[in-house]
This record gives sequence, C-alpha cells and structure tokens, in this order.
Amino acid sequence: MARIAITGASIGSLPPAYEARALLDKHTTVTVISNVESFHFVPSNPWVAVGWRKRTDVAAQHHLG
Repeated sequence: MARIAITGASIGSLPPAYEARALLDKHTTVTVISNVESFHFVPSNPWVAVGWRKRTDVAAQHHLG
C-alpha cells in the first residue's frame, strides 16, 4: 500500500489530490495536510459580501473518499 501526502489545502493542492485519488489504486492512501479544517474558496468572497451566497456555500470539509 502506497501513501501520498499533499501539503496545503487550497486551489493549488486540492485538484492534484483529487486527481491522484482518481488515478491511483484504491489501496493507496491520499492525505491532504492543512492548518485549517475546511476549504474556503476565496474568489467567492464577493458573492458572500453581497449576499449571493452564504459562507457555508463557499466552504467545505475536506474528504477525498
């Protein structure tokens, strides 16, 4: 069983984590290491500010399945 660790949990690191999870054997563990418990999509801040989205709409818990 292989283990992959990806440091950081933002726009630059989550897509490769999801891609690795999709391409690798299901016995491979993909771990994302972050200093926070949720991902916040920063470009969505204006949507929250004007009331088009709620903060919970632009933040999510990390889970790669």
